[in-house]
Amino acid sequence: MPQARGGDARSTSSARTSSGRARSKRAAAGSTASAGRGASSRSGALGSSSSSEARSAEARTSANSAEAYFDSAAKRIRSLNERIIQAGKQTGETTLSSYEKALKTIAAAVEHGPGRSDIDWIAQLATAQAKFIREVTEAWTSAAREMLK
Repeated sequence: MPQARGGDARSTSSARTSSGRARSKRAAAGSTASAGRGASSRSGALGSSSSSEARSAEARTSANSAEAYFDSAAKRIRSLNERIIQAGKQTGETTLSSYEKALKTIAAAVEHGPGRSDIDWIAQLATAQAKFIREVTEAWTSAAREMLK
């Protein structure tokens, strides 16, 4: 059977709330005091000239090490870029050679197939087409090789 709330229940909850507030006030006061102690010790350190000289020397050293780090990183990036460019040129040359070989094979197949026809005009047309394929292939691949250099 549920029991009705009495006055005792309210007084217990209000006691809990007030004790929680008291703890919060004590914690806030403690943090303010410690912050004040830290600020006073920092202000004493800022006033000394030897610590500021040490900090400026430390800043110069860290700036020099950062500059050296960036210089070495730039050298590594340049080296990587040069290797990428060289690999691209080699790949381009390989691709051009393969393309040229494939087109010349097609031209040879046109010449050997319909180019050997008994009908004169078909043989001449196939021969002309094979010659055209070879010439265009030669011009295109030589221009592309010049671009790769």
